[in-house]
Amino acid sequence: MKALVIEDNSDIAECIVQSLADMDIVSDWFNEGKYVSSAFAVAQYDILILDLNLPDGDGFEVLKAFRENGGSTPVLIISARISVTDRVSGLNLGADDYLVKPFALDEFEARVRALLRRKFSSGSPLIDFGELILNQTTREFSVDGKNLVLSGRERSVLEMLIQKQGSAIGKEAIASQIFNFDDEADASAIEIYIHRLRKKLIDASVSIVTHRGIGYALEINAPQ
Repeated sequence: MKALVIEDNSDIAECIVQSLADMDIVSDWFNEGKYVSSAFAVAQYDILILDLNLPDGDGFEVLKAFRENGGSTPVLIISARISVTDRVSGLNLGADDYLVKPFALDEFEARVRALLRRKFSSGSPLIDFGELILNQTTREFSVDGKNLVLSGRERSVLEMLIQKQGSAIGKEAIASQIFNFDDEADASAIEIYIHRLRKKLIDASVSIVTHRGIGYALEINAPQ
């Protein structure tokens, strides 16, 4: 999973990014609201963390423009503005939750988890492909009832593959979801995660197949 963080205070932003990383969520962080549209143009985000007092304008305007342009990603406002009027305005403009600063990181993480759970509440949280099952609420993978032990980035790669249900995903698309803009990563890094996942899926009924010039796909093994 991936989050976009818009926060002008670098100390707060670093705490948020680390907290999200502890939840196996990759983050891109910017200190101005103008970067929201350009960030969403090149990456997919599962949640937007938005401050209101930004150097280039009011976060409410950023939120309004995001929703008017069709943005449907859950939005968590974090702000030092404590008035009921501000909280109501944020929710009416399309925010999914509003957290007042200063806040405990435990509460922040709980709010993020709640929004991500809500994202999948309209249908079954389970995705199955062969014997491989993903619980989108807990982000746990299992094969024949046994949980797979995965690193954060391995989990993110496998999430992308199972969601595509057999369609190939290019290396650049994978990289955009598992690395942030500051990471230095190349094709070999993706290949390492694919290699590790193949070993962990050795007893499953699915395999990660390389489609040369296109990318990788999760496919169900042919019957023996």
